Amino acid sequence: MLGDVTLKRGDRQIRPFYEAPWLGDDSPGQAGLIGHMRSEFPCVPFGVPYAPDTVEESWRQSLDTPVADYDPALDASDDLLHGYGCVAEWTLVRQTAHEIVIALDYPVSSSIARVVRMIRADPNSPAIDFTLTVHSRRQTRRPIGLHPNLALPSIAGALRVDPGSFDFGIVHPAGPEPGVSRAAPGAIFVELDKVPLRAGGTATFDRLPFAHDTEEIIQLCGVDGSVVLADGESRVAYRLTWDASVLPSLLLWISNRGRTYSPWNGRNLCVGIEPIAGAFELGCRAGLAANPINERGISTAVPIDPEQPVEIAYRFEVLTD
Repeated sequence: MLGDVTLKRGDRQIRPFYEAPWLGDDSPGQAGLIGHMRSEFPCVPFGVPYAPDTVEESWRQSLDTPVADYDPALDASDDLLHGYGCVAEWTLVRQTAHEIVIALDYPVSSSIARVVRMIRADPNSPAIDFTLTVHSRRQTRRPIGLHPNLALPSIAGALRVDPGSFDFGIVHPAGPEPGVSRAAPGAIFVELDKVPLRAGGTATFDRLPFAHDTEEIIQLCGVDGSVVLADGESRVAYRLTWDASVLPSLLLWISNRGRTYSPWNGRNLCVGIEPIAGAFELGCRAGLAANPINERGISTAVPIDPEQPVEIAYRFEVLTD
């Protein structure tokens, strides 16, 4: 995981990314990804299995499809939260003054053979370039995603999200936090400032953080591969760009003090800006099966050929004045 990032613009030292507030405090230790969640990381595969009875009706068959119907080669590493790469020890391949390359071999039972990650600081501008390369042992498909997390400002509505053009948006079909999330599960929308609510009406999701405590996840499908976030509190803007032909959706994870249990404790304030080919973070089964997103023509998994690894380039930058 990328962590402790400072980007320099002129005389300013800018720290755009979020790191979990429980890191290094006296909260009970957490297993897996949650125990060391930091600024940015890749997810191969993306998500974690959900039970069919936790989602609204139109999604249940997608989560209940027998594994053998679409990929008999799934194994236990495919069911880890956001993939084996989030919990395993990577190996250093190469390091220079501006670049680092690390790699991870997946378990021999996995259809994924190896993942290679290049991170390069641009020496001429406040930006970081990334490349994620995924090798497979056999012809397969997996939901794949990128997981940059930005710290949200303290003033409600101070961060403006401009996702560019997208075909449609859809609300997380499970909530995602029962009794807390306000968006209408599974609802379709076409404007980010008119997201349907469970109680009726709509709300704007392009201005963050919310004034109320909540936990929300929405997916923007058929995106153009660029999102700009302008922070009016700190007077700085960021842009994330990626190859939308591989990752055609943008997931927005809005963690707005809505989780009150440990280690979140009502203090988590961040937005995940996550380019994905996936069905939310519902895991491999939902992403590989027919679902309400790929039925509308938006891919929810990436084909991977052992003879031709998948390479995904992306860039995060501070925009200059």
